[in-house]
Amino acid sequence: MNIKHEIRIFLIGAAMGVANIIPGVSGGTIAVVFGIYEDLMEALGNFLTNKDKRWQYVRFLIVLFTGALVSIISLARVLSWCFENYPLPTVYFFLGLIIGSIPVVIKSHPDMQISIQRVVAFLAGLSAVIILALIQQGSGGESGGAEIVSPDISDYIYFIFSGAIAASAMIIPGVSGSFILILLGVYWKVLGALSGLTSTLFNDGFSAEMVTKISVLGSLFIGVVVGILVFSKIMSWALKNHPAVTMYLILGLIVGSLYQIFPGFEMSIQGIISLLTLAIGIIISLKFGVEKGSEVS
Repeated sequence: MNIKHEIRIFLIGAAMGVANIIPGVSGGTIAVVFGIYEDLMEALGNFLTNKDKRWQYVRFLIVLFTGALVSIISLARVLSWCFENYPLPTVYFFLGLIIGSIPVVIKSHPDMQISIQRVVAFLAGLSAVIILALIQQGSGGESGGAEIVSPDISDYIYFIFSGAIAASAMIIPGVSGSFILILLGVYWKVLGALSGLTSTLFNDGFSAEMVTKISVLGSLFIGVVVGILVFSKIMSWALKNHPAVTMYLILGLIVGSLYQIFPGFEMSIQGIISLLTLAIGIIISLKFGVEKGSEVS
């Protein structure tokens, strides 16, 4: 990668980082939107085994995940402010990104002619996301609040398990890792561990509260790493051996995510602004999504 590509990958990573902390928005979808999904799966699935391209894969992943980490730390508060004050325009912007990615996916493989097998894959992806959304709507959200009180070994094992499942979802277009954490009952606890992390460290040092926060986040991180490494191999294999069917599955997941995050519409100033942010999202998606070609070479 040259410096221009590295800047682009960093910015895509930043967008993925923000997306992954928003319930309903998928970081995998953002990777598809900007045309790097196949490269991401290839790098994640092969950087440990492919000695010839290991450095290219590692470099690509470091730049991408650095962008994600920076955005999570620096933009999460801004994004939270946008959702609190301008929820409709913010969600419509992400809808625009997703809608604009659909033609990118269709053009991503030279043979995308319709067949029964491919239609089944599309419907499977579509149904999976809609079912998850309906389960989320019926669950009433996570119970128990954000407080973490003296977790024991079984709690830490469950955090590892939750991290692995959520990470698998994070790299699937259309499936929200944050939604999975909510369904598993740990989303607000994880946010509680993240909340005030640096201020607690500076004010109280490695107090009992700080150790608990780090232990919770550390166990979740272990699960995330395991989930990404395992599931990325599955997706990398599928993209290499059944590319068209896999892309139809991804297309179904993406279309299903529109149902998952669609907030409705209102005739108001916010509604008009939302149409503008929708158009901006579509334009950005089409603009960056057409820049295909390997980003890890």
